[in-house]
Amino acid sequence: MAFLFQQSRRNRRRDESFSFFAETEESGGSRPRRRGMGGVVRSLVLFAILSVLAIGLVHAAREYWLYRIESLALKRIPVQRDGVLTEDEIRRLAGVKLGRNILTIDLFALRQRLARHPRIEDATARLEFPDTLSISIRERTPIARVLLPPVGGVQAFYLLSESGHVLMPFEDGHAPREVIEAEANLPMITHVTLKDFSSGQAVKDDLVLSALRLLASFDSSPMAGVSDVVSVDVGVPSELTVLSNYGARVTFSTSDFERQLAEWRTVHDRALGLKRLIGSLDLSVRANPPLKWLEASVPPAEILPKTLRTKRKPIRRHV
Repeated sequence: MAFLFQQSRRNRRRDESFSFFAETEESGGSRPRRRGMGGVVRSLVLFAILSVLAIGLVHAAREYWLYRIESLALKRIPVQRDGVLTEDEIRRLAGVKLGRNILTIDLFALRQRLARHPRIEDATARLEFPDTLSISIRERTPIARVLLPPVGGVQAFYLLSESGHVLMPFEDGHAPREVIEAEANLPMITHVTLKDFSSGQAVKDDLVLSALRLLASFDSSPMAGVSDVVSVDVGVPSELTVLSNYGARVTFSTSDFERQLAEWRTVHDRALGLKRLIGSLDLSVRANPPLKWLEASVPPAEILPKTLRTKRKPIRRHV
């Protein structure tokens, strides 16, 4: 009997121990974890609120103290420019208002804002204490056009600078009338295979870039002033075909433009001496370039000086 009584007591203790640990796992064991997570969340919320308040106090202090030091308030924003963008437009693009503390102006961010404009090639800015911000702008100058497919009977075009950057033409009222008309009559680059043009981005097509270099070389060549370029065809690999204002078709290789343009002037002068006009001339052939005369009903001396394009060339006032 004593043995059975001791065994029963041991079983009862085992059951009580099991019941205690079970209750601990089901109820008391998880409560401390829940209280701990709640405390972390409350701490994070409190930290976020204090951070927002601190940022607001710093902003308010900067707004009402640092920005309002009268002796360092911005009073002048002189602008140097070499193109068509107006001084007011450049100041608006810079995004800096008069009265702002000169010490708070971020010149790097200011230049980045200006450089995002497709027409701006380079922008510099400097602070002149105590109250002046000077801005200098160098614009991209378009030298050619690329026609877009007609939409609704309207033919639109993009402009290309010498570096190949895509520019949008000015809308009426946003530039002098003579500038808009001159850009609308720039030489056309034809048979361009590129489809996706993005304003401000540079094209990568080698033939298009060669055509732009040819046009830039033409403006400082012996042919400038005696003839003009209406279009440049880039449809044939490794060749550029220029159509002149009096109907001549002149074929160029994609290099050594200075030599080829000088040779064109030589043939041009010879044609005038013979009272003829060039019909076609293949300057990609170095020795004895193929030449055909154009049968003209009007004497060359009467038609060549006329209808020359007047292209906008802004005066560069800084580097």
